[in-house]
Amino acid sequence: MSPAADVPRSTRRSARSAAPADYESAVAGYTAAGADETVQRVVTALSRVSKRLDGFYRAQLADLGLERGDWAVLQELAVSAPEGCSTPSKLADVAGVSPSTMTHRLDLLAQRNLVERTVDTDNRTRSRVRLTRAGRELFRRAVLDADVAESEVLAALDQADREQLANLLEQLLSAGPGRNRRHEK
Repeated sequence: MSPAADVPRSTRRSARSAAPADYESAVAGYTAAGADETVQRVVTALSRVSKRLDGFYRAQLADLGLERGDWAVLQELAVSAPEGCSTPSKLADVAGVSPSTMTHRLDLLAQRNLVERTVDTDNRTRSRVRLTRAGRELFRRAVLDADVAESEVLAALDQADREQLANLLEQLLSAGPGRNRRHEK
């Protein structure tokens, strides 16, 4: 049984009627074209929330003097890179840019003292990239600022609703595209 089945229809309807008219119109347009209404409600809402957050992130990066690609480097080094190090080629892959573009980006980040490059002791033809103390501090400050904006986007939900939403989205992520066919007839 879905969590929505536990919520009275009138409550679900009133929550939907509080949605912006352009959202309702978009869902109605997709539904009129033959799409499943519930799927379109979810996808359209996720898209709108994503756009709202995207606007904040663009402004925040501009305030920090960073490009999206710069943030991809800082984020990879702070969150995903083992031991806080990575290679320029791995960073280029993560950022979706050419190695020469990444070299230029790393030069600019190094000039701002946000990253440092060293020779890889295991392979002297390769360099290693890591965040400097200033780079880590900028990352931390950006995350804390974003947390405020992200919390505002979720302010309409209480903690239990946030937890439920997080669990449902994680369930979607773990299923991956096309992997969860349990609802097929």
